[in-house]
Amino acid sequence: MRLPSLRMPLPRLSLDWLGALGGRMTVLYIAYTLVLFLVFLIITFPHKALIARALNLVNRGSMVVQINDGDFAWLNGYELTGVRIPSPDGDGHLPLVELNHLWVRPLLTDLMRGNPYAVQIHADMYGGVALGEVRLADGNVVGNVQWQNVDLDRYRTLTSLLDEGRFKGRVSGAFDFEVHGGNVSTGQGSGEVRIEGAGVSEGKVAGFTIPDLNLKQTKLKFAVRGGRLEVQELNASGDLSIQGSGQVVLRDPVQDSVLNLRATIVPTPTTPDGVKALLALIPHAPGAKPDAPMTISGTLARPRVR
Repeated sequence: MRLPSLRMPLPRLSLDWLGALGGRMTVLYIAYTLVLFLVFLIITFPHKALIARALNLVNRGSMVVQINDGDFAWLNGYELTGVRIPSPDGDGHLPLVELNHLWVRPLLTDLMRGNPYAVQIHADMYGGVALGEVRLADGNVVGNVQWQNVDLDRYRTLTSLLDEGRFKGRVSGAFDFEVHGGNVSTGQGSGEVRIEGAGVSEGKVAGFTIPDLNLKQTKLKFAVRGGRLEVQELNASGDLSIQGSGQVVLRDPVQDSVLNLRATIVPTPTTPDGVKALLALIPHAPGAKPDAPMTISGTLARPRVR
């Protein structure tokens, strides 16, 4: 027995309404005019003033972001060039962070809620890339950032510590943070860092030669809260086996930050003789084993090891 077929007539799409607007050509002309108006509105919009206002929100506290230039970049949102975060001590030394290009794009979900200062970021960072999201509201900054394949030897703030030689290694990691009122000292966050192939070669500091050192892999988990950097876990393997933890009480200037760290440093079969000689100079308590934990105190500028 064959089932009866059901046929439902499809509704006809009527274009009679075009006649009320003067015909199809009139509608196309109106659409073209609207698109052209939007394009000219975007071109003539005071984008630099919007960027300056956003920077004013960020720069209300001790954290300062400087740029050489910034403008609208169409598909990439806004492009900022020559981005710098100076050292907090403001002594004109090399910046903590510098980026050749930083692209900032508004987050549509937050924009629809009335917050134009919630953005997605994408940056060229020392030979690698950085991606993240940042939200600005009521003078507070909340966000997260991930970075990949950052070249240590391109980070001038680090390489300036050497009179000669070079660093090597590729850094990846992630950091979640929040800063209230633009005051970095009240900020908090947590993150992790991974370094592949870290090392120093042909290094000299103040006329003294630093033995070559290579670490195959380094992992660090940390947190920042209440003006303290908490090293929750540090593990490194290679020419040395390193484990550590502790905290750094942040001060202004940074080199006056107070250290309270514990570390275990053990030589491996690949440890160079020069590095072994330096390890032998580290003071130990009477009767302590060579792999006994050591305490690192003092300041960043003048650390003490015992």
